Amino acid sequence: MADSQFALLAWQRARNRTVPLMLTRNDQAKQSAASSSSASAAAPRARIPVLFHIVDFGDGGIESALISWLRVFDRKRFAVTLSVMFTSPAYETRFKALIPADVPIEILADKPWLNYFQMRRYAKRLSKLGRVGRDVFNTLVVRPYVKERLAALARRFHIIVDFDMSLRRMAGEFDVAWLGVNHFSFDARLGSRPRKRRRLMTQFARYDSIAALNQHMADEAAVMFGDNLRNVFVLPNAIDIARIRERASIVEARPCSAPYIVSVARLDEVQKDHRTLLRAYARLVRERTVAEDLVIVGDGANRGELEALAKALGIAARVHFQGYRNNPHPLIAGARMHVLSSRYEGLPMVLLEALALGKAVVASDCPTGPREMLDEGRYGLLVPVGDEATLSDAIWRVLSDDALRDGLKQRSHERATFYGIEASNVRLDECLSGMLARRIKAMASA
Repeated sequence: MADSQFALLAWQRARNRTVPLMLTRNDQAKQSAASSSSASAAAPRARIPVLFHIVDFGDGGIESALISWLRVFDRKRFAVTLSVMFTSPAYETRFKALIPADVPIEILADKPWLNYFQMRRYAKRLSKLGRVGRDVFNTLVVRPYVKERLAALARRFHIIVDFDMSLRRMAGEFDVAWLGVNHFSFDARLGSRPRKRRRLMTQFARYDSIAALNQHMADEAAVMFGDNLRNVFVLPNAIDIARIRERASIVEARPCSAPYIVSVARLDEVQKDHRTLLRAYARLVRERTVAEDLVIVGDGANRGELEALAKALGIAARVHFQGYRNNPHPLIAGARMHVLSSRYEGLPMVLLEALALGKAVVASDCPTGPREMLDEGRYGLLVPVGDEATLSDAIWRVLSDDALRDGLKQRSHERATFYGIEASNVRLDECLSGMLARRIKAMASA
């Protein structure tokens, strides 16, 4: 038995848990002596029980990243369960069917009356006063109930992966290791908000480890929080390349008769900045002879404003708003190139998916993600945030320079593989095993 397995067993027994699959070293010796076989049987390797958590499912990249991890995690190494705080319409109609059948699901707010305010929020029927009522109700009723549910549930697990850090007020409790996954630039979210930064630093410090999606994000955490966090580990999102390509092969009606450029992102102008993309495309159409239309995949509160802007810019007939797509991969696969114009990101899944599909990409050099993902521009072109002229020029370069475009497409698979199943599981194992090892060491020295 490997030392890491023995250490895990010691921790399990310290917590008075039943371990049906593993044997102690002494048990192994007795078994070997009693066996008539000259070759001793190898002890089965215990799977580490892990609870992934998310508050609910909407239409963002965090949900897609979670589904990807649930699909690709090493089944021989981990036994994963998913906990969800609230069952949103998106969960019921789209995401529930995407969760692998071998991943059990626990709904924490499992009583209808606990979901009253959330259901009104999903239906966009929550007034300003209703939001105040929701916050009071969640604090006095929902949170204590969920904490009790989670305390009972945690007895079955060694690690809680708080995938959206929505359990940060409870992190560090229940005698389990806690991993919080941060999906956004710390600087972009907290750089100008000192009071919120101080409050979150206290909560983040309760996690055994914080997963940053890239090195830039980890560096931001080091500068912002110093040594107040126990450990920061770089753990990028994972992708199932074969699955992405399989979904891309589904035949769908084309969004337009012309060749097209595609951008897949939620229509949220605080983050995604489609305004700059539309202005860059309008400039491109005005200054160049461009055959490609622009296809925008995604939905959100700013859709009406963006449609009006396209009309004002005189490009409405060439800009095709497709709304939310549960499977955007056929649209990405059919495009000449993919563009991401965000003001800030974490590690945008759509760039990984575009690379997996062999697409040339142009992305804003925003914090954080694109620069590291595209390796300083080796795997795609980077442009300054909010710079419509440079973005327009970069799009034209990819469209007009066959050698550039073909080179980016040829290198895309190489980069996608870095985020594929095998490499991602190595990083996940290193992250979770390291957490357990540090926890065991701390228990031993206590």
